[in-house]
Order: sequence, then C-alpha cells, then structure tokens
Amino acid sequence: MKIKKIVFILLFTLLALLLFTTKSNASLYLNNLDFDAQINSDGSMDVIETWDISISDTNTLYKTFKLDSSKFSNITNVNVMGEGIGTLDKANNWAYHLPENYYYGGMNNDGKFEICWGTGLENSSATRTYKISYKVEDVITKYSDIAELYWQFIGEDFEISAKNITGKIKLPANAASKDDIKVWGHVDTLNGEIYATSEDTVEFTLNNFVSGRYVEIRVAFPSELIESSERTYNTDKLTSIIEEETVWANEANERRIRRDRINNIISKLIIIAVVGIIVFLIIQLIRYIKILLQTKRIAPTEDLEYFRELPNENSTPGDAIFSYNKGVTNSYNFGNIFSATLLN
Repeated sequence: MKIKKIVFILLFTLLALLLFTTKSNASLYLNNLDFDAQINSDGSMDVIETWDISISDTNTLYKTFKLDSSKFSNITNVNVMGEGIGTLDKANNWAYHLPENYYYGGMNNDGKFEICWGTGLENSSATRTYKISYKVEDVITKYSDIAELYWQFIGEDFEISAKNITGKIKLPANAASKDDIKVWGHVDTLNGEIYATSEDTVEFTLNNFVSGRYVEIRVAFPSELIESSERTYNTDKLTSIIEEETVWANEANERRIRRDRINNIISKLIIIAVVGIIVFLIIQLIRYIKILLQTKRIAPTEDLEYFRELPNENSTPGDAIFSYNKGVTNSYNFGNIFSATLLN
C-alpha cells in the first residue's frame, strides 16, 4: 500500500512539474502600450491601441471587455493591423487559438466582448507591433453641467505586464480653457500621471504596470461639446464627482504615505542589518587575531631534515621500503623487498 502511495505522489509531482514547465515557456511582455482615443460629439469614442510586445511561444493575443450597459452600449468597427503585415484577415468565429494573421472581434464563450488575433509564434519568439482599433458606443455620459468619460482602458483581467503605458484623449472640440477640463486617473500602484495638456487634449502615463490590475481614466469636460448621447441626464454632476474624487484622492494619499513609511522602515532595517553583520564580522576578526597573537608557537622536539623526495636517486627498493617503514623490516615485507629488488 505504501509503495502505491509513493508511486502516486511521484507521478503527481512529475505531472505538476511538466505542466508548470509547459506553462512557463510561454511569455508576453509589453515594452510599450499606447492609447490614442478620440471622443466624438455623438458620445462615442474611437480608440487605437498600439502594442509593442515581446512574444514567446504564444499563438493568440487577447483584449477582453466586460459588457456593462451603464458604461457603454456596444463595441464596433474592430480592426487589427500588424507592422509589416498590414490589416489582418477577419475570422468569422471566436476560437481559443486563431490562425496566424487572423483576428476576431465579438462575443467569446464567456459572454464577454473580445478582440483576439493570431501571431503564429506558438513555437518561437519575436517582438511585434500591432495596432488594434475599435469604437465604443455611448461611452460618454452627458449631464447638464458637464460631460463625463469614465473608462477602464485596462481591466483587471488583462494578463500582460507593461514597461510603459501612454495615452492621449482628444475631445470633440476645444474647451474655452484647460481649467474647464477635470481629469483623474485610478491605478493600484499610485505611480501614474494625467494632465489636460491643451484645450482639447488629455494625456496620461504609467510605468512598470503589473498584470491583473486596472488603469481607469475619468475626464469631465464642457457638456456642450457633446451634441447627443444615449446616456443623457438633466442634472448637475460636477460637484458630486469632485467630492467623490477628493475622498478617493485623500485615501490614495494615505496609502502612499503608508507605503512610503513602510518602505522607509524596511530600508532602515536593511541598513541596520547590514551594519550589524559588518560589525559582527569585524568583532569576530579582531577576536581571532587576538587568539592568534596570544597563541605560543610550539617548537619542534627534534631538528629533522625534510626531504621532498628520497635523498639518493640511486636508492634501491630496499632503501625505499626501509625509509617508508621507518627502519623496521620483517618477514612480512621481505617478499616485496626481494621482488622489487629483482625487478629493479
């Protein structure tokens, strides 16, 4: 019974290692991910995503959207292009693995809207640049005092980390002043920046993005820039948005302070530990030096001459055994002496 249990454990461990190895061979990393978004006067938004991505042993890439009628109504006009490849061919049906240079934009088996495309790199590696374009319908909410974009450019189910993320959002027309444009960015790592860079442009940046987190942008701008939207409400919203974002900003600042305090404590502890180790090693070194200095040298009881080899190159095997046995010979080793002497 014990043998069967041991065999089962070994087989299970081997299978787990094989699965882990197979999974770990595939890797994806975005060197840069850029968003170019154009808000339209009808409340829609055209988006172009540029992926500079390193791909290893992966034949299909994905961008998934959770359907939410409170944020947008639909995603249309999907297109995927590859640098040096041109526009990819459109697949009619969703598939977990798509052929090389084919793309699909529509519902997947999980009830989500998904854009996916084949890379042809299931057994090789390369760095590729892709441009993904799509239109988000009714993504702008129009209120009496402002219009609002509240959009996750990256959701929590995005499984690819990125070194740099950049984005530009263009309004349908110029606002009277940059001060009429209010912007906020929501990221877990609290290391992004967002600004209204002109009367019609908002830009954001983020470094060292880790997969499994989100990047969310909120922009409030003059409502007269939106002619129509399916999500129009005859009420003021700006004051409540600012109050809400102020609460979140204060919470984020508290998290940032706590994080910096913890990092500062950890840095100090590391310095203290390193200094402590160095001091301990110096004390031990001094201790051993003192021991060496206090230890008396032991003088030899006999003054013997040392030879690395036998002193006489013409020594016989008898001389050798005599030296080896420290001058003691007996009948046990006489046979060896006699044989060696004959051979010599």
